[in-house]
Amino acid sequence: MADLKRAGSRVTRRFWGCLLALGASSVAFQLVMIREVMSSFGGNELVIGVVLGAWLFFTGLGSALGVPLSKRIRPEKVLFWGHIIIAILPFAQIAAIRALPFLWVRGVMLGLASAVFSGTLVLLPYCLVAGAMIPVAGALLRGTDTTRKVFFADTMGDIAGGLIFSLVFVYMLSHWDSMACLGLLNLLAAATMTRRGGHCLLLAVLALGVVLARPIQGITTSWRFPGQEVILHKNTPFAQLTISKTGRQLNVLQDAIPLFSTHAPEMEAKAHLPLCQVQKGAKVLLVAGGVFGTIDEIAKHHPVRIDYVELDPAIVDLDDVIGGSLDHSFVRVHIGDGRLFVKKASTAYDVMIIDLPDPENTQLNRFYSQEFFREAKAVLSAHGVLAFTLVGAENYLEETGLAVNRSVYSALSGVFRHVCVFPGSTHHYLASDGPLITEVGGVLARRDIETIYLADYELPTITDPLRMEALKDLLVESPAPPNKDLSPTAFGHFLGMWMKKSGSPRALLYMLFALSVALAVISCRRNLVAFTVMSSGYAGMAFELSLLLLFQVIYGYVYLRMCIFITLFMIGAALGAVVSGRIPKQHRWQILTADAVIAMLCFVAAGIAQVGVHWKDPLALMAMQYGLIPSLIFLMAFSAGCQFAAASRMVRGTGAEITGRLYLADLTGAACGTILTGLLFVPRIGIVGVLAFLLFLKALSFALYFRFGSQGSGAAAV
Repeated sequence: MADLKRAGSRVTRRFWGCLLALGASSVAFQLVMIREVMSSFGGNELVIGVVLGAWLFFTGLGSALGVPLSKRIRPEKVLFWGHIIIAILPFAQIAAIRALPFLWVRGVMLGLASAVFSGTLVLLPYCLVAGAMIPVAGALLRGTDTTRKVFFADTMGDIAGGLIFSLVFVYMLSHWDSMACLGLLNLLAAATMTRRGGHCLLLAVLALGVVLARPIQGITTSWRFPGQEVILHKNTPFAQLTISKTGRQLNVLQDAIPLFSTHAPEMEAKAHLPLCQVQKGAKVLLVAGGVFGTIDEIAKHHPVRIDYVELDPAIVDLDDVIGGSLDHSFVRVHIGDGRLFVKKASTAYDVMIIDLPDPENTQLNRFYSQEFFREAKAVLSAHGVLAFTLVGAENYLEETGLAVNRSVYSALSGVFRHVCVFPGSTHHYLASDGPLITEVGGVLARRDIETIYLADYELPTITDPLRMEALKDLLVESPAPPNKDLSPTAFGHFLGMWMKKSGSPRALLYMLFALSVALAVISCRRNLVAFTVMSSGYAGMAFELSLLLLFQVIYGYVYLRMCIFITLFMIGAALGAVVSGRIPKQHRWQILTADAVIAMLCFVAAGIAQVGVHWKDPLALMAMQYGLIPSLIFLMAFSAGCQFAAASRMVRGTGAEITGRLYLADLTGAACGTILTGLLFVPRIGIVGVLAFLLFLKALSFALYFRFGSQGSGAAAV
């Protein structure tokens, strides 16, 4: 009896050790790969959707493949080698992602096709192995209710990984060092699966190799910047920040996107065009870009005050390296989100300059929306000026670029009385309720301000009346819906422009759509329980993404909170699985109740989104940030976890079979939710449209299961 107890205790320790290490590694590595892929493909959110979708689907496929594997080979042997692969493989995958620039001509814009194929090939091995280990770990147990226990243990590992990455790794360690820590954890988990001396020696050698391989991270980092000397590379909670050197020129890059290069005078137009509209001694609000020379140009107009807002403090720290712009006595630096600063501002500014890239993702789109323009107008003086730039062209603005400009122009002209657009390779927008002048050369001369970029070459071109009138005619000749927070049309058009410029066929999007639907149908296989699990997986991921985007619209730093929200989702799912086993109601009742709750949450979230983007009161903003959005995410996860656990008790088969096939349905649904929401639905129907579709989907799931589901049908093999 004592031997049986010791054996059972050893099995339990192996089960928990395996899934905790696997879950922690998978979530942390997923977040690392998102950041690495963003750096290779310009941070485009289409790419993020592809990475997450591919990750979820291939992990689900791996869980299905793990079912026959668990029957043919001892689970301990499979898990031993699985943990070794999970420990070592991430280093090769990070190196492969960083080596992608060698496969294309330098300077060529990488498109969706490149992201899909290269990202899929890099992610595939890890996802298949990690997915297969989940049902195999369940095969260690010999009791009932195995799937619920596997789900709970795996989710607890996910929670640990999310917390470790968001609270420790992202602040203290590089991506390579983070994977080294998790690699040692997996090698330790592998050690619990064996007692053979040869295996232990192998694990010791591999652990030493992980530690000694650290210098390779610097080599692989340089691969991302061929022809450049990497002077500084660091992770921040927001991005990967790099300073490189080409000859005598310093380049600053964020996620491999160029932010600034020395001896680049483009900031002259950003500063002088709006400052020439107002008197000297103006109060200026500058959102981003200050340390890259914009503040020095503004200072030539002798402002009485500059409030400079920067989201990432690491960028502010670059001032000591590249300039010293912040040494001016009238400059006040504020670390935080620019839009949230505008919401809370009490100062009346004469000029507001938004020195940000184009609306190429939802984080940036919120600075070009009609709602933001209203907020900006509220903190400008009577004749205050708002200034920003958009993608342009010297002579011909192609269709999608023109659509971006029309959407933003429509939003801007609906708020301000006067809008002036200076044409060029970059379009400079000015908006005010007061009159705007175009002859800024005379103002610069009277103020004795010398320029390089704006001097005789550029200024006459961008202020040419005929060119300005021709551009205005283009912007107004075809009515366009205004760009809004919850309907980011400018972002959608920008994605189309990116695909067109990168040579990515639009048919690829439709292929991804068709493939997602086909995979969802296959994972259900005409089984209502599987369909319910799949639809909840879809709804859970799409709901979470929608609320993350809503949080980003309002607060602007979702990347910093993303790990916390994902962890909160995992906690809710784990608690739902635990509570499901203790509810004295039949499983069919739990499934129907969860569907009804999920549908209700979608309805509530849609209402909150409609009103929340307009809130400015500090208490309301605090309630949304710390109460409403986290509560909705938690309740959605709790409902989905409870439903998954109830569904696992309604199907027949071994623990490994139930686990593998239900995980396939759940993760396939989640993959579809990620791909379709991020790539297709949000840019076209907006956040509220996505939530309305989820409400319809779960209402359909509820109706089908209420009409046709029963204890008998639920007991069919998945």
